[in-house]
Amino acid sequence: MSRRSVAALAVLCAAATACDDDCCTVIDSFPIPLARAPLGGPMGGDGALIAVAALPDAPGANFPMLIATGSAVTLLAGPAPTTNLATAKGGFDLLDPARLGPPAVVRAQFRNLSMLRLPIGAVGGEAGSLVPGGVVGGDLLRAYSVELRFAPVVCATGAASCPSMTFWGHLGADLGFLQDAGYAVIRFTLDGGGETTAEGDEDFLGERGPLVLPPTRVVLRSCAVPKDFTPDMPRDKCCTADDAAALATGVDLSLMIDSGLGPMMLSESAWARVSAAAPAPLPEPVGGTLFLATWSMPIAVRWSTMPRFTLVDLEIGALNDPGACVELARARRTEQVSHEVVVNMSQDVCAQPCDTDQRGTGLAFTSAAYVEISGQIPVAIIPDEHPYLQGLRFDIRPEGPELDGIVGAAALGRARVELDYRSSPGRAIFSCESGVSRSECWAGARCPRLPNHGDRHFCFGLPAHTLAPSCAPSGC
Repeated sequence: MSRRSVAALAVLCAAATACDDDCCTVIDSFPIPLARAPLGGPMGGDGALIAVAALPDAPGANFPMLIATGSAVTLLAGPAPTTNLATAKGGFDLLDPARLGPPAVVRAQFRNLSMLRLPIGAVGGEAGSLVPGGVVGGDLLRAYSVELRFAPVVCATGAASCPSMTFWGHLGADLGFLQDAGYAVIRFTLDGGGETTAEGDEDFLGERGPLVLPPTRVVLRSCAVPKDFTPDMPRDKCCTADDAAALATGVDLSLMIDSGLGPMMLSESAWARVSAAAPAPLPEPVGGTLFLATWSMPIAVRWSTMPRFTLVDLEIGALNDPGACVELARARRTEQVSHEVVVNMSQDVCAQPCDTDQRGTGLAFTSAAYVEISGQIPVAIIPDEHPYLQGLRFDIRPEGPELDGIVGAAALGRARVELDYRSSPGRAIFSCESGVSRSECWAGARCPRLPNHGDRHFCFGLPAHTLAPSCAPSGC
């Protein structure tokens, strides 16, 4: 058994969903309202995303189903296998919980899927508080562009914004349109996957071969605990690439998106770096446990909070990657230039020398898209050697980065994201719920550099603007 096979099975990632062409029917592409599992830990609150589901042969016997972008496999609850682990055909419906009937309103139907049936654990809170009857994993989600909204559960009061999931067959908007519209588009390549020792479907001779997992992990660059920022702050002088690195604040992390987890989960080593770099002391962690549907035992963790983190696109290129925090700082300095030009009507404010291409063009670099979440972000700190975290790391390496942790649904606060699995590369398209202040959520779209003074761009929620007619001395 290969190392990757052991790791994949350890985190219940032992099969890829295989289905016929007519397996999956999204009825109307209306949003599917969701609920939230308990967060877990001492602070309480809302955690992972939960849908209402039913089996095709048991209408009315509804059960909660976890929506877990971080799970590589779609599961239904069942007994522990007594022989070799193998897939079996099955299906389920996703229902509108506000219209359970009779008859219930079905929003999506899935049939003839090759799934595993395994015991499923509690989610978030104490054991038994919420035990899903199934898990919608990345093997199914990767066939769609999936929009997820994480806002608090307030639908019963008549509020227009509540947790939901929407399946789209394809997102046709290109990067230029999305950035002009103010969306923070963070590109990704799916990680993970590989052969396992679990058995797949029978072939025409009745034989089963090993299952091969498709890549499903969405891993994004993060800059945790950067300093607070508003575009009207005084500008720092930044002359060289060394200055850009010195002025960057925060800690570079690699984080996987998992809507089936409530808090942010960080390794002990990552938390130590975050704590050391935080602008102010972070709350002292307290001991506790975390329950995961795809892990058989509660995990001993330490709980704390952090005030801010960002997810940052890779703009400058993999060969010259300065890190997420350096690109975040560049995006912030670029916004300060736009703010001065538009709001303060400055005629001579230009990009800093460290933010311009010195290879001959002299043009400003395009700033990277990012989404920034602020507040009391719940963090579960897990030992680096824990098998759950090690299993994820083994699944992602060597093609992907060393994983520092996971971003759960509660950590994304008032953001919303569309995981566009269908595009190449994949795209995580972030925005913030309407009416949310910048101090809570901010989506900074990519700001493309302009080749000359006659061109305009739409950046940072400001009206279309051009470059300054002339540049004041930089002081460098």
